[in-house]
Amino acid sequence: MQREAYNSAPVIPGNKSVWFLNGDLVRKYHISKSNGIMSLYNITKDRIESCLIADFKKNRERAYTVNETAQLVNRHRKYLPRLMQAGKIPYPIGASKDGKTAFRIRSYYSESMVHEIRDILASFHHGKPRRDGLITNDSVPTKQELTRRMGDGMLTYTKTANGEFVPMWTESI
Repeated sequence: MQREAYNSAPVIPGNKSVWFLNGDLVRKYHISKSNGIMSLYNITKDRIESCLIADFKKNRERAYTVNETAQLVNRHRKYLPRLMQAGKIPYPIGASKDGKTAFRIRSYYSESMVHEIRDILASFHHGKPRRDGLITNDSVPTKQELTRRMGDGMLTYTKTANGEFVPMWTESI
């Protein structure tokens, strides 16, 4: 996907029913807004836990499927499993006990894992090797573009002197 198409693609907000909290995959179980406490079903530990609603909102990370992660890092969905088997990127956490992945079990990456995968993919060189050893990789989105695609930043354009529109990012949402 070209840079313009990637930047104009819609935001991928992540899963609305499953989140990561302290490295564990959790789902809402019960909310008591008057007490400010909520119960969570911890999928990876297979138990129900309680926490403050404010702590949950502050410490949670969004969960992305493998397909959504591939779209975020501008790769085909079948490319990521090859990188997992080669040991270059981490495996996702499965929605089962102990976070194991298996056939027909949905697996998720956290926001921090998606950023880590982007950094790993940005370190790969594409094309003929350069004599000076520098890395050329134009297909992986920048950190700002990834943040915008995840819905945390806003993409705006400014017009240069020669009439070309150049993207600018603000990350204060």
